[in-house]
Amino acid sequence: MYRVSNSSITADLPKADKRNLLEGIEEILGLASYYRQLTKEEQQDGLSGVTGSSNISDDSLYDGETIDLDSFALLDNSPYAIRRFQSTLGNFFLKQGEFALTAAGDELAQGLDEIAGQYFEPIVSAVRDDEVSIELLDDLADAFTHQGIFTSTDNEHEHDTLQRILFGVVSWDERAQTVKLDEWPSTLDIPVREHYRYIGSDEQYANDLQDSVCSKIQYLRRAWCLAILRAHQILATTDDGSTLAYDKHDIDRFSPFRPLGRVYHLQGQLAHVLRAQLWGLSKHLEREAPEGVPREKLLNQIESAPIAAEIEASLQSSTTLKDDRLSQGAVTRELLVAGTVAPSQYDVTVPESTDVKSETLADLRRWLNSNMVGTWRPTTDDELNGRTLIEATENSRGAVESATTRPEAIDALGRLIGRSTVQLVAAIEQYQQLVEKNELLKRYVEQRFGDRQSSLVQTSRYIERLDQDISLATLARRLFDERVITIHDYVVQDRLGSGSISLVFGTGADAGEYSGGGDNMLFAAGGVARPSTGNLRYRDLRRLMRDAGLLRYQSDTGLWVPTVDGEAVINRFRGEYS
Repeated sequence: MYRVSNSSITADLPKADKRNLLEGIEEILGLASYYRQLTKEEQQDGLSGVTGSSNISDDSLYDGETIDLDSFALLDNSPYAIRRFQSTLGNFFLKQGEFALTAAGDELAQGLDEIAGQYFEPIVSAVRDDEVSIELLDDLADAFTHQGIFTSTDNEHEHDTLQRILFGVVSWDERAQTVKLDEWPSTLDIPVREHYRYIGSDEQYANDLQDSVCSKIQYLRRAWCLAILRAHQILATTDDGSTLAYDKHDIDRFSPFRPLGRVYHLQGQLAHVLRAQLWGLSKHLEREAPEGVPREKLLNQIESAPIAAEIEASLQSSTTLKDDRLSQGAVTRELLVAGTVAPSQYDVTVPESTDVKSETLADLRRWLNSNMVGTWRPTTDDELNGRTLIEATENSRGAVESATTRPEAIDALGRLIGRSTVQLVAAIEQYQQLVEKNELLKRYVEQRFGDRQSSLVQTSRYIERLDQDISLATLARRLFDERVITIHDYVVQDRLGSGSISLVFGTGADAGEYSGGGDNMLFAAGGVARPSTGNLRYRDLRRLMRDAGLLRYQSDTGLWVPTVDGEAVINRFRGEYS
């Protein structure tokens, strides 16, 4: 964008021509990225997160001396990656307007131009000729290719600029009306409460870019990145298999952000409940009621006994550690949420049967508050924690898939609903305890997410409106009916967890040719993928930090570890930089 907007050969082009030129440049960089992977064994990340699934990975495409740019599609059935870059540039305060860059964007572009500038005119010529030479691709593969530009060069100016942008070391330049890059502070703080206060205030700027920068939202990304860097450092410097833990200084420095990190973790736990029940409903309709089933009939078929038994059994789950190493994303999550974790994978076992002790919602809430709520245990702890309940729900999926008769299928669906009900109530209890004494955080979460039907905020209000003496079996059926079936569209469109899901089931006329049952009939539709929680923000941010020269892959250990620059950022955060 910098060159297209400033070069004498392109600056005066109409906007449509500039867009086409950028797409052509993207095609050539996509080809060069794959050519890099094809020819440079030491660099395997040239395409990561950029080009998607495309036929540029057809090795025969590179056999001749030139490639016709009309002979392939960069992305199959998707917008060009350059269009996705537009929103990314905005999110990082790098652009203002379609082709105009901020002062921060200009500084980064100038750093990149030290490497890429000499290739601009040959690339433009290739785009205009609809043909690129293998020789040019080879030159580009040596110099830069998408993320490869950040990992393959020694351009310190570009690295430093990108690192400051990533960590939000920016401010609003009132005189120039743009976002400028600041110098590194001696201590890198995460004052996220400033962002909470801004969102909760009536202050707002008409200029969206100024409003975004002044809201201090960049501190959230800074906090996530620091959590990833520090977790990777702890894992890399701790004896293999030893328990990992934040030290007292980490606990102090991360304290402003950890409550919000826990909220996101709980939202993931809640999203998993909703998606697991959607998955169970979808599977049941596909296999047991392809002709459709009245809603009330399905709900009445789900018996109380398996629900009550599975609720109690989930509370008695146990965890056993295995020899395999826990993923770095999971380690990052557990350190942020619990402060400690054994870096081992684990199995969760739910007992076959147990005496039912909790009979009502009030009973269950009292038990959770006495045994779990307010205690942030790591997933590898043998005592009950949120992740244990997620795994208990996951373990119930097998019975849904393996059922061979309709009674078995109904029983399995009831067991899944029972286990996931405990998971939901536990997430809400933890959330309420977390925000009870943190009014600023509570207002922030309510203001940012409170209108989403699948949020902790809305689900918490729903639980409070219920008769607390409701039986657990009735509670489970009502949650399934009112929080999954009734607000299906909200779950699809507004769910806070990562990823998107298509229509899972239809009602009445939505179900296809058959419409005799009215809106009370449920039919199988598009289905839903396996429920998951994901480690929010982990993979994208890890890739960005790799691109910025802050993380590198250590092949002998199979770990991503901080680089020298990454260590320096951690030291700035911990107040140990000199």
